[in-house]
Amino acid sequence: MTIDHDAAMGPAAADLAAIEQEWPLIAADLDLLDAEIAMLYAADDGGPTALDWRRLRRAESRVTRAAAEVAARPAHVCNLIEVRLTTDCRYGCKILACRVCGGEQVSHRAVYGCPAGQNATPRVA
Repeated sequence: MTIDHDAAMGPAAADLAAIEQEWPLIAADLDLLDAEIAMLYAADDGGPTALDWRRLRRAESRVTRAAAEVAARPAHVCNLIEVRLTTDCRYGCKILACRVCGGEQVSHRAVYGCPAGQNATPRVA
């Protein structure tokens, strides 16, 4: 089954939930980037100090810990059920909701004659 997100609606709730799950790793990566930028600026001012090096090592360590924590969490697998027909597709396509996270997705299906579903159907070469 192919599920197509409506790009005009923005990210689905399931996508936002996935970002929320990975946020500690994203934040740690941003801190590492800040530390690396500080090292580059320090190189122009006579070289990095011991504090700059410590900040970089701590940021690298935080990324490693955050990556391990994210990897250790069980992956959320959406359990989708049909909740209603979509109002923006005249082909009777369905809106599916996850029983776990509450995220909703539109399922455009080629079997209903929906052009979006026909374009989203994988083709076997």
